[in-house]
Amino acid sequence: MDISVIIPTYKPGDYIWQCLDSLKDQTLAYDRYELIIIVNGCNEPYRSLIASHLAAWPEALKTSVMQTDQGGVSNARNIGLDMANGRYVCFIDDDDWVSPSYLEGLLNAVSGERGMVIANVLNYDEVRNEIVSDWLTECYERNARQSDKASLMSCRSFMSVACCKLTAREAIGDYRFDTHFKQGEDSLFNAVMSHRLTDFGVASPDVVYYRRLRQGSVSRTRALGSVFKDNFLQIVAFSKIYFKGIGKYNTLFFATRILACLKATFREIMRLCHEDRGS
Repeated sequence: MDISVIIPTYKPGDYIWQCLDSLKDQTLAYDRYELIIIVNGCNEPYRSLIASHLAAWPEALKTSVMQTDQGGVSNARNIGLDMANGRYVCFIDDDDWVSPSYLEGLLNAVSGERGMVIANVLNYDEVRNEIVSDWLTECYERNARQSDKASLMSCRSFMSVACCKLTAREAIGDYRFDTHFKQGEDSLFNAVMSHRLTDFGVASPDVVYYRRLRQGSVSRTRALGSVFKDNFLQIVAFSKIYFKGIGKYNTLFFATRILACLKATFREIMRLCHEDRGS
């Protein structure tokens, strides 16, 4: 088994069928990847609907549907990691989808047993019904122009997300997502295993992860007090990881993680000030 695709889902809408079908229609042979779907914090009718949808698929594609009453995307991803059989792991959100060559293209760009491969990333804006650039698009394009020089620092934007890439199972090892965090858990997970990532690859432009922009998501509705608290706790967590493993972690990389938390807080303050002036 080459790739384990892990998909957490909570009370999904019809968008999940596009996500799942995009993975069924991959160019990679069915016996080279598996789908692990974690229904977290809910149960019926979602679990049965998903199982029924998968029942019509070819038997050669291995699929697993696990349900847990405990909510939280981090817990769901951790369950998926414990179930994974692949040498590499892909996380995909249930409202996103991928291009047909996504898995094969990522696998073709692998250059080491402890590597990470980044994909092209685009957004689907539901309101305008159009495909637009994502904040990760620029990072991808910059690395694509000099793929032989891809590194932890040049790909650091992708270290803030769980999706949009392929990660070696050997690099992940026994590291898991911190379930105490509701924001920034992806960055912390990537940071703690960053010392194990030795090779970085860049997939071709047709290897695309499509992120669906939906109104009312958690990231769009956070209060300022929550932003301050979340970012402060992340800074503390990054510091603990670094000093606990001092000597094996990249100092500059961890500095960029803390700086990113500070910049995110400042941007949120500016956004709220702008909204106040406009009201």
